[in-house]
Amino acid sequence: MALGVGVGAAATAVTVVMRGAVGLDLPFVAFFPALIAAAAWGGFLGGLTCLAVATVAATALRLPPDPPIPWAIGVFWIAGGLIVAVAAALTDTVRELRQRQAKLADAQAQLQTLVGELAHRNRNALFVIMAIVSQSARGAASGAEAEKNINARLQALLRAQDVVVQSDSGAVNLRPLLEKALEPFDLARFEIAPPPEMEITSELAVGLGLLFHELATNALKYGALSQAGGRVCIAWGRDGEIARCTWREVGGPAVAPPLTKGFGSRLLDVALVPQGGKAERRFDPDGVVCELHIPPAAPDRTRSPIPPGAVFARALTSENDRTGTE
Repeated sequence: MALGVGVGAAATAVTVVMRGAVGLDLPFVAFFPALIAAAAWGGFLGGLTCLAVATVAATALRLPPDPPIPWAIGVFWIAGGLIVAVAAALTDTVRELRQRQAKLADAQAQLQTLVGELAHRNRNALFVIMAIVSQSARGAASGAEAEKNINARLQALLRAQDVVVQSDSGAVNLRPLLEKALEPFDLARFEIAPPPEMEITSELAVGLGLLFHELATNALKYGALSQAGGRVCIAWGRDGEIARCTWREVGGPAVAPPLTKGFGSRLLDVALVPQGGKAERRFDPDGVVCELHIPPAAPDRTRSPIPPGAVFARALTSENDRTGTE
């Protein structure tokens, strides 16, 4: 409304100048461009305000007696109203088009980001799958055993991926990841303390999910879960921003370090390393104890051109090549 009043006042001044300097008595001529400007900048309300100001100003400037004042004002209102309506509608249309173009550009940028993220995750998953298949088949005594090991580890990978997919932000909370990884092993036999409120990257979640699966599998085969009264205690702590998970088996048979490194041992060595974490395992008289140091997600961290899955798979394969054993 203020803009309409201002534009109307400016048009009135122009009309007065034209009348005095040029000698033209055309009180409505300068107001038509003013109506267009007021409607374009101030919308329908701005144009209508300018129309009202123009009417008052034109009447005050004493219209000539021919044609009559009411007839001239009526024609001016009809023409001015049409101008205001069309100009305001065109302005709204242009504004909506610009907003839609901006939204479309944002949507395209988001789509491009999602496509890049999907390709990134697919590359990671393929590298990890190739490492799982290669290492599981290499250490199996038979085709049936290789199939069983591969399927179990791929299912663990799928469970970790399910938790990642359910996350809107791309980062993963520790508790659902842990529960999903241990789901096939009877959660009643695990004493799980509440983990800290911390999110980890999707790549780290995949490695950590596989790691929990391997720890539970070994506990079921050789450790605490192989005995009726055995159980696993999982405690949590923090070292600054790093979450510390302590996996402790109790009530199982006596354990000793393995003579050769299996898939689980190599996984412990490399699963958390690409993202800055680490895992340490020891064989106490009461059972296996494993310390996991888990770094938080860092959204502002520059992504490496090498997918973490490739780093993980390469490290896993290199470790196997050095030992020469499964």
